[in-house]
Amino acid sequence: MSVLMLGGSAVVPSLLLLWYVYARDKNPEPRGLLIRTFLWGAFICVPVVPVAMALESMGQGFTGDMWSDALVKAFLGAAIPEEFFKFLVLRWYVWRKSHFDEPLDGVVYGATASLGFATLENILYVGSGGLETAVLRAVTAVPCHAFAGVVMGAFLGRARFAEGGQRSALMWMGLGSAILLHGAYDAFLFTGSGFAVLALVVLFIEVRWGRKLYKQLQSEQVLAGQAVFAGALLTAPVPTEQPVLVTSLGALMAGGEGTEAVREPELPRRAVRHGPPVRTFGSWLKLGFGGIGLSFCGLWWLGVAAVLFMPDSSGEPLTTGAKVGLIIFSAIPTLISLALFRSGLRGPFEPVSG
Repeated sequence: MSVLMLGGSAVVPSLLLLWYVYARDKNPEPRGLLIRTFLWGAFICVPVVPVAMALESMGQGFTGDMWSDALVKAFLGAAIPEEFFKFLVLRWYVWRKSHFDEPLDGVVYGATASLGFATLENILYVGSGGLETAVLRAVTAVPCHAFAGVVMGAFLGRARFAEGGQRSALMWMGLGSAILLHGAYDAFLFTGSGFAVLALVVLFIEVRWGRKLYKQLQSEQVLAGQAVFAGALLTAPVPTEQPVLVTSLGALMAGGEGTEAVREPELPRRAVRHGPPVRTFGSWLKLGFGGIGLSFCGLWWLGVAAVLFMPDSSGEPLTTGAKVGLIIFSAIPTLISLALFRSGLRGPFEPVSG
């Protein structure tokens, strides 16, 4: 199978999730900082490997049966080193950036760092396991990494604006929660038995918890925006009825003065909603079908690229007309999937009362 095809199948799921996280942020973070955070998440694969090997070898004395083997491999060989190094990216790189200016940013940066790690890890696994591994990891391992980052980032986002002992407690709760979720997911898989299906239950809990934390931070962001807006109204000068001098052409010709008219004060428009937007079922359907379509189209385009620059089965390159026809044929479903995904990101949303 084409190297381009396998590489795309490893990268596309992470990039789609990253796009989704970025597009939902109402106060988008700088793209340059997100890219660097993503790359740092990928880079930590380098120190994670020897640390994971060392920790797992230290735990070999506690192995001997199915569960002990699975727990040592899951926690010492994967969850603890991987989540700890992701934590370091957030705590020692993103933490000090001026753009980290609200708790919700922790979720964005946490997911970004985790998806950077998941992308490189996916490339390594898919390179040895093939397309079947790519499809399986796209719907399991990649979301697991992403939402472990969401949970950790939610706690670190709160910690960033907390004080004293509460800050430390929130940071360690974030790291501990990510390790527990990641380790439990892997432990069930590493049993190699029927218990492996319970990894999907852990993934479901992780996704639900991550979304709940995200919505809570969204609500707090909205309330903070309302407070700032209310404060601006209180400190702003009170609008008064300002007389406006209206001069008619007849008055000027007669040498008279203009007449006064009263201008009504302009009232500020409502700047914020009363709560975070809630997607309709139709919006979720568009996101889902658009994302799945883009994933398959991304793989298809990698195959198209290989065909365009390689000879066919007879050893002859494709004609110009065949190339143009293939591109047009491939562009139609791609554009439809892209339109669905973008439309799903924009809504519709449930009406907000109040």
